[in-house]
Amino acid sequence: MEQNFNKIMTKPIYILGIHDGHCATASLLKNGEIISSVSEERFLAIKNYIGFPYKAIDYLLKSEGITGKDLAMVVLPLRWGLPVFSENVVLNNDPILKLANALYIPLGSVRSLWGSLEYQFPILNNLARPLYRIAFRLICGKTISEKKKFIAKYLKIDVSKINNYEHHASHAAAAYYASSFNHEDALVLSIDGEGDLLCASVSTVRNGEWERLAETTANASLGLVYQEVTGYLGMKRGEHEYKVMGLAPYAKDYGVSPVFRKIKDLIILDPYNPLRFKSKFDVHYISKFLHTKMKEQRFDYIAGAFQKLTEDRICEWVKAAIKQTGLTTVCIGGGVAMNVKANLKISEISELRKFFPCPSAGDESTQIGACYLGYMDYCRQNKIVPNIKSLGSLYLGPSFTNTQIKEFLMKNHYFSKYKIKYVGEIEKEIAQLLASNKIVANLAGRMEWGARALGNRSILANPSNIDTVRIINDQMKMRDFWMPFTPSILKERGKKYVINFKNILAPYMIMTFNSTITAQKQINAAIHPSDFTVRPQLVDKDWNPRYHKIISEFEKLSGIGAVLNTSFNLHGLPIVLGPQEAIHAFENSGLEYLVLENYLICKNSSQ
Repeated sequence: MEQNFNKIMTKPIYILGIHDGHCATASLLKNGEIISSVSEERFLAIKNYIGFPYKAIDYLLKSEGITGKDLAMVVLPLRWGLPVFSENVVLNNDPILKLANALYIPLGSVRSLWGSLEYQFPILNNLARPLYRIAFRLICGKTISEKKKFIAKYLKIDVSKINNYEHHASHAAAAYYASSFNHEDALVLSIDGEGDLLCASVSTVRNGEWERLAETTANASLGLVYQEVTGYLGMKRGEHEYKVMGLAPYAKDYGVSPVFRKIKDLIILDPYNPLRFKSKFDVHYISKFLHTKMKEQRFDYIAGAFQKLTEDRICEWVKAAIKQTGLTTVCIGGGVAMNVKANLKISEISELRKFFPCPSAGDESTQIGACYLGYMDYCRQNKIVPNIKSLGSLYLGPSFTNTQIKEFLMKNHYFSKYKIKYVGEIEKEIAQLLASNKIVANLAGRMEWGARALGNRSILANPSNIDTVRIINDQMKMRDFWMPFTPSILKERGKKYVINFKNILAPYMIMTFNSTITAQKQINAAIHPSDFTVRPQLVDKDWNPRYHKIISEFEKLSGIGAVLNTSFNLHGLPIVLGPQEAIHAFENSGLEYLVLENYLICKNSSQ
């Protein structure tokens, strides 16, 4: 047995995860560890790109020096495939999928009309829902089969090497296995808008064995409600929910309370099973409710009320799950877990002992969960003892050497266009600029995976200068006036700025905390100006020594162990990938300073 194990393990176990929905992403696992992960949007400069992540997959395989034949398995994070998101609809001549695509828009109109009727007569849901599920599974089951054929052809592998895992199982696996608690018993929750007809699940992991205790169908989705509220307030559904969350703290209780009374029973916990949510009507059709009940309500009161609904119901749900299971270590994934203010409320539950919200918990993390599930299945099938490693740092994307950067700058004649110099101790140079209240765009090391810039593709500034907010917005970001910026804080200075009684790990900007008095004085440009909460990145020297040194050098000059950090991107575009995207952002904004590894680039008006 031991001899067989050693024989198998001489060849690395590679699992490729592919997500082709909202913010299409690919990830590569090697021997139980996620070694690379990148979203297609970064290569195409199309934010939240939907479609097959060709370039992301090509990067993952090329960077590791492997091809499809070296993969032990390819995994997809969904049971059912939506044809409208799939290239295989065009490339394969399947009549069912062609019909589904042709009818997508007219059926959408019929569904909208039906929704208006169902809002008036909720009993109609009992008639329509079973028929919808049958049609959904017929069409989407066919799609997943065609999707596998398409992937097999692209990677030149046998279709038998491709497995798919249920959407919420993938969310849950990403949350649990990515955590440092992945060898402990834990309560694992997933909650999102909708995936595989569900919006939430409750599972336990005991002695390594998973058990799903409850699941909620998407007709009672808190995530869909929040998404529709985002649209109702004039923002982009599926992208600007964070703006509603950022707006909510400005709303005073006296304005929120009357609105909340109108919506508090919209979604509740099921009285017969408090691990499930229950809704008054199918929330797919909540638009009618919003236009009727929210008419003439003030926009910030609406944001505050629906944020309160989200926080209250999630906390009730978590408390019920802890009570029923007796487990006080909690991991959570899914798009709703991107609501960092709700995560703060969860962390404050007295019964909760340990807490891990999955970093970048939207669908761009599902293929990571599927990779973990595929790895566990592969090990089980081949009698291998699995060795899952927690996610660790999120620096999982492409990097660029100084040589590559110099060649790029020379080829495009930038040395004659800008002041450019190579700086050996670039960290000190950046710190000096920040201490002089200059704003610096920084590109270094491997690109971050996920929604947050964590220092390697970031715009950096002095967090104590409140004018910084206006300047960054004027120069580049054009953020809504109510949106806060965030700090990167030296891990060893965490307690100086962040109130974190339960010592929850915070390297990913997926948690909000209350701030200390010191934070409110020293990093006031990087906390929420209304409720003084902070969404920090605690910077670990072992994970990012260069970024840690920048902040340390800034602390020597200013006495502040933190910098303001916002993502390096033009408004409406994804975070920059490499030198080409960085220069494009630099040239099309008011930025004065750009750092590409050890090269400092200044516009001629600077210095």
